[in-house]
Amino acid sequence: MENNKAYDKITAKIINSKSFGHSNTYANLLLFLVASTLEEDIPKETTIASEILGKPNFDPSQSTLVRVYIYNLRKKLAKYYSKEGKEDKIIVQIPKGSYEVRFVEKKVLTPKKSYSWSKGTTLTLFLLFTISLVYNISLYPGKHNINPINENGLWKDLFMDQKPLMVLLGDLFIYQEDNTKTGTQKIIRDPFINSLEDYDKFLLEKSETNIIYEPLSYSLLIYNSALWIKDLSEIFSHNQKDFTIRNMVRFNPKELPDNNFIVIGMMKTFGLFKDYLAGPSLYYNNQDQSIVYSNAQNESETVYRPYGDPNGHHTDYGFITKAPGPNNNNIYLFGGIWDTAASQSLKYFTSPKLLKELESALIEKYGSLPKYYQIVLEVKGVDRMELSSKIIIMEEIVP
Repeated sequence: MENNKAYDKITAKIINSKSFGHSNTYANLLLFLVASTLEEDIPKETTIASEILGKPNFDPSQSTLVRVYIYNLRKKLAKYYSKEGKEDKIIVQIPKGSYEVRFVEKKVLTPKKSYSWSKGTTLTLFLLFTISLVYNISLYPGKHNINPINENGLWKDLFMDQKPLMVLLGDLFIYQEDNTKTGTQKIIRDPFINSLEDYDKFLLEKSETNIIYEPLSYSLLIYNSALWIKDLSEIFSHNQKDFTIRNMVRFNPKELPDNNFIVIGMMKTFGLFKDYLAGPSLYYNNQDQSIVYSNAQNESETVYRPYGDPNGHHTDYGFITKAPGPNNNNIYLFGGIWDTAASQSLKYFTSPKLLKELESALIEKYGSLPKYYQIVLEVKGVDRMELSSKIIIMEEIVP
């Protein structure tokens, strides 16, 4: 009985943490799994669907709903233990393939298992890499044809650091709407929902009793993802540097301390990496999709928002950021409010001409290349093509 009270206390601490979020559904799910485990009555998918998700006629052979929720619950637990729960002596685990909860002493944690991929995600990333490989072979048959990158410039830590490198691609959140009254079903991509947190807020605002929503386990990659991988592949292949590719929906927060990261995409898709977009005087405002610059010298604030027609003439704003990670690792962010600036921000690292321009501008302002920095770009384009850009703000980040 004493142990049960201790486990209840541990569970309550997790649910009330900022990292876990304020979702009644996930709080109830964790409480239910803990209670079932303590009663030695491990629930089935159908029981979870009926008791927690309100689906009494759930068929696990036809829907992955429960597995998606359990997967996301594991992510919430991982986020908690990477932040508020770092010093916890007892770790709550939900092993893969089971709905049993385990309370494990940190000193006897099982070794980290290899990450599990869905067939859809594996196929998508395989196709991206294949496109990149074919393109490289056909257009760049020898190293001498690749434009050189200054190994002692902004790329230095990426080439020299011995930590594994992971490239994360921003992707878009997709969910399913079931209308029980009409029997219709829709797959929805809402531009204002880009994470599970956004999705939970969306559910709180909905009151229709005949509409059931569920998040889907696949995602929509941004159009230019294949081009981003192509450009990076050329450079890393030439410099004999390996990297892995992951899309954001499949990122495991437990991997954050163990890798260096390149994150590319629209900033609203950056997940927990949005926290690294905030600097001393620059930050990304996720609420209204803008970049805010506070000028301490004249005590003014400037807000940058994209304007125009993304499919025609338009202006976008983007970030290039290098920030320190939690374990002496490096986090590089190439983002845009729209996808136009996301592409152009990466070009400042993959185009020798733009890279030289950026390095020269930083050296002119600071005397040498700063270790960590934030750069804001203004990017003009026509239908996301014929891009022209300029650097409008450069700020050093001092840890």
